[in-house]
Amino acid sequence: MTMGRAEFFDELADVLTDREDQYGAPAKLFDEIARIWTVILSYEVEPEQVALCMTGVKLARLSHNWSHADSIKDVAGYAAILSQLVSEARAK
Repeated sequence: MTMGRAEFFDELADVLTDREDQYGAPAKLFDEIARIWTVILSYEVEPEQVALCMTGVKLARLSHNWSHADSIKDVAGYAAILSQLVSEARAK
C-alpha cells in the first residue's frame, strides 16, 4: 500500500497531536530536554539544538533502513517542531 503526501501529513499531524497530549507543548518539553542535556554535557543546549539532534538520530537510523516509515515520520515531525520553535523564538 502506498501513501500519498496528503495522507503522510495527515498521519504526521495526528502523531504530533498525540505526542503533545502525552508530553505537553513542544516548546516546554524541548526546553526541559535542553536543560537536562546542558547538565549532562556541561555546556548550554538550546531547544532548537535538541530538535536538530533528534533529527540526526532518526537520520542515522534511516541510513540503516531507509524505508522505515516511523523514522521518516519522526524526521518530518522534528522538522515541524524545529520550525515551531524558531517561529516562537522570533516572535519574542
